[in-house]
Amino acid sequence: MTITVGRLWHHPVKSVQGEPVDEVVLGPGGLVGDRAYGFVDVASGRLLSAKRPKRYGALLNCHAGFAAPPRPGEPVPTLRFTTPDGATLTEQSEIEKAVRELLGFEVALVTSLPADGTYELTWGEDNGDSGFLAPARLPETEDGEPLYAFPPGVGAPQTLLDLAALHVLASSTCESLAREYPDGDWDERRFRPNIVFAEDGVPARPSGRFAEDEWMGADLRIGDSVRIHIVAPTLRCPMPSVAQDGLPRDAEILRTLNRVARRALPPLGTFPCLGAYAEVVVPGVVRVGDPVEVTETAAEGSALAGALKAIAGG
Repeated sequence: MTITVGRLWHHPVKSVQGEPVDEVVLGPGGLVGDRAYGFVDVASGRLLSAKRPKRYGALLNCHAGFAAPPRPGEPVPTLRFTTPDGATLTEQSEIEKAVRELLGFEVALVTSLPADGTYELTWGEDNGDSGFLAPARLPETEDGEPLYAFPPGVGAPQTLLDLAALHVLASSTCESLAREYPDGDWDERRFRPNIVFAEDGVPARPSGRFAEDEWMGADLRIGDSVRIHIVAPTLRCPMPSVAQDGLPRDAEILRTLNRVARRALPPLGTFPCLGAYAEVVVPGVVRVGDPVEVTETAAEGSALAGALKAIAGG
C-alpha cells in the first residue's frame, strides 16, 4: 500500500472557489495563504461565509488565486479574482464592486477581523446537534432557520479559518461515498480540502469506513520532513450540498453522510463528517506526488482539542 499527495488546493478567499497548485507551504498555523482574505458585510461588520448559503452562497461561483505563491513572513500576495461571468480582477476596489453587485450590499475585502469578529451560519437538523451553537444564536432567522454568529479561527487563532488549521481528505473516501450514492457528484471541491491524499493498493474498506478513520490520532509524514497530526473528523455544514461552480444543489449529499459517515466529535456531539482536521507538527513545503507515511504521533496537546472543549463550555 502506498499513499501520496494527490492534489493540493489554495483557497485564498473564504467561501470563494480556490485553485489547484503543485506545491504549498505549511507553516505552524496551517497552509500559508489559505483563507488569507475574506469579505465583510459593511452594515453588520460580520465576515461573509457560505455557511449562510441563501445570503452569501453566490460567492461559491467566484474563483480566486494568487498572483504569486504566498510565503511565510511575507505580505499576502495580490489576488486574481474571477467573477461568475468570467471577468478577472486584481484591484481591491474592483473586486469589492463586483461582489457588491453580485450580492446586493456593500462589502469590504479584509485580511483580518477584530478580536470579537464573527461570521453567520445556519445549522439545519441534518447537520447534527446544534447545542454547542446555542450561545451564538442570533435573534433573527432566515426562512425559519436559526442563525448563529460564530467566531472564526477557533482552533486556528488569528485566522479567517473555521475550526482547524488544516483540512485533509483521502480521494478514496469520495470514491466510497460515490458507491453509497451513485447519483451524487462527490467532487472534492464541495468539501474544500487543503490536501487530498491518493492511495494505491489499498483493499476496499467496508461501507462507512474511510482512510481518515485509520489515521485518527496519528501523524502523517509527508516527503522528507513535513509532519501533520490528524486531530478529529471534519464535521460538515450545509455548504457541500449547495449549488456551486457547476455542481448542482444536492441535499442527498448531506443525507448520505448522515447515513454512513456520522462521527463523534467530543465533546460537541455526533455529526455527519467527511475528511479530517489536522495540525502542523513540522512545517515545510509539500508537493504533489510526495510520499506519505502514517507514523506514531509526535504531537503533544492540540489547539483544536482545546478549542472544542472551550466551545462545549459555552
